Amino acid sequence: MPWTRPTIADITTRITKGIESRLFGNVALLRRAVLRILARVFAGAIHTSYGYLEYISRQIFVFTAEGSFLNWHGRQWGVNRRPASFAEGKVIFSGTNGTLIPAGTSVQTEAGIEYGTLLDAYIAGTTVIETVQAIEAGADGNLAVGQSVFLIEAIAGIDAEATVTVEIEGGVDSETDGAYRTRILQRIQYPPMGGNAQDYIRWALEVVGVGRAWTYPLANGIGTVVVAIITDNESSPLASTTLITNAQAYMDDKKPVTAALTVVKTTTYFGNEGVTEIYMDMRITPDSTDVRNMIIANLEDLFKPHTPGDDILISQVRSAISASGISDFVIDYIYVTGVPVPTNANIDLSGYMYPVLSNINFTELT
Repeated sequence: MPWTRPTIADITTRITKGIESRLFGNVALLRRAVLRILARVFAGAIHTSYGYLEYISRQIFVFTAEGSFLNWHGRQWGVNRRPASFAEGKVIFSGTNGTLIPAGTSVQTEAGIEYGTLLDAYIAGTTVIETVQAIEAGADGNLAVGQSVFLIEAIAGIDAEATVTVEIEGGVDSETDGAYRTRILQRIQYPPMGGNAQDYIRWALEVVGVGRAWTYPLANGIGTVVVAIITDNESSPLASTTLITNAQAYMDDKKPVTAALTVVKTTTYFGNEGVTEIYMDMRITPDSTDVRNMIIANLEDLFKPHTPGDDILISQVRSAISASGISDFVIDYIYVTGVPVPTNANIDLSGYMYPVLSNINFTELT
């Protein structure tokens, strides 16, 4: 029989009944009796203790542990939480020829995100390009080309505004509990085997910025292994060249010396680098915002863990839509990276094509 945490009202009643039976022979306490008030006070304290015990009981297991408790589980299995990383890129300063911009010069965005220059730099002519790094680790430090940053303290001969010329990228937040838990469970469920398929996935996921990884043994012939990766940024899953390089270097130190490893990006329907966008037109009934959001969520849950290059079964697509609380639906069109495909056949993927739900155009089925 499962144990249920008692409510404050239940605890209060128990204490009150205990006082009444032991002190007054089952005579009810007055409504505003001091002992009745004390029963409520004690019940609050006891209820908090029950809550803490319930919380601690969840920390015993990897499935429910969180925060520092999850860190303890991970360290027990040799799996450390991936730390946050610092964004880095280049900005162009303008000013008077020969003026020095010292290393450590601070600039910031209008939103207050701060960066520091890494080297001394002198204006040559009217400009100089300088490498900057975010002061605080995390994804907030990433900044697109063309964005502006501003000197925090003025430097004589240097314009206050500078412009990003090479994307400030590489900033990644500390690994979430959910992602960290998945890696710990993967380590427990698939013990190291000296270089099997699961080992390569585990090694890839140890690299900061990698969100998912898939292994393709013998993909380029005997003795070869290909690992396809995406980032942990759901809105931009395509791995950058820097991330591919970092993952390749890290895994080269982990893999068996006889294996020829290649880390690759996902591809599009046309074989280029990118992700394979899937767009749909469908009619549904009933048609409501909640139903639409549920369909989108179910399809995203179907696509996210999908192995690049494996066909998507149309039966799975229809099951995901049917499980969204609708009475009936009709899929009118399916486009894969702009190419129309049959709505009654599996969605053919090949190579390292990774599916991402692009958009769904909903109308009401009448």
